[in-house]
Amino acid sequence: MIKNVHHISAFTKSAKDNHFFYTTILGLRFVKNSVNQENTAIRHLFYGDYQGNPGTLLTFFELKTVGSAYNENNYFSTVTLKIPKGTLPYWKARLAYFSIQTTLDKEQHRLSFKDSDQFDLALIEVDDVILAANATKHSDIPAANQIIGIFDILLKVERPDETVSFLTEFLDLPLTSRTYQVQDTQQGVFTTIDFSRKTPLSRMGRGSIDHIAYTVASTDDLERLYQKALQLQLPIDQYIERGYFKSLYVREPNGLQIEIATATPGFTLDESIEELGNTLAIPDFLENKRAAIEAQLEDF
Repeated sequence: MIKNVHHISAFTKSAKDNHFFYTTILGLRFVKNSVNQENTAIRHLFYGDYQGNPGTLLTFFELKTVGSAYNENNYFSTVTLKIPKGTLPYWKARLAYFSIQTTLDKEQHRLSFKDSDQFDLALIEVDDVILAANATKHSDIPAANQIIGIFDILLKVERPDETVSFLTEFLDLPLTSRTYQVQDTQQGVFTTIDFSRKTPLSRMGRGSIDHIAYTVASTDDLERLYQKALQLQLPIDQYIERGYFKSLYVREPNGLQIEIATATPGFTLDESIEELGNTLAIPDFLENKRAAIEAQLEDF
């Protein structure tokens, strides 16, 4: 039922710095400029490939007063992004040009670094290249070197067996040959689970991941998962229409929030592919509050 990873959502202290990092340095497209629908004073930024495809999306809530994160017992950790084979030297040099420190793992063909909020990121070489229709056009990064999408999400938890059971039994994601790892069936994105080995409580802050989202094809599939969550008595945070997709939010056994979102109608609901990210985009049910929402947001 799960098609792929939909998006990963984190916190940033500065929309301006965040936008520069992900569009100028990493070359992702600014797919959607929106707001947190529960608190419309919070800007919500979406980045991805040119078409804003699920599996490429990193999103950020701007919290101007947010403090540092404390990653202790249970938390979402490193997000690894796919780049074409042979492009690690290009990316190492590019990040160095922008004074970003990196750690190179030659054996795994992997480059680790942090964004402006200390969000842990990595690039890993794969045999794929980005499709011409998905390559961003605003960037000076050649299409042959561009980030393709999400490769892996690492979760650090106290009880990994329970998280793996949630992913395999509730979401029906297949295990890989690696211990504590599942993979979606459409795009092959991994979710990897590891022991946190810490007991103090984690505290979210700048650079923390709030949730990860997986994709289902239709609202019928989402409804089936909602009914399954009720039957399994899973903690359900929300079952809600977001406009661009409908979402179910649940908690996995270690308390991390997991979203399941529909693939449609998608980000072209209110903007064409060519115009994505050019306006403050809010779903129809918030349009009557647009003036008040715009008044709360600072330019960036």
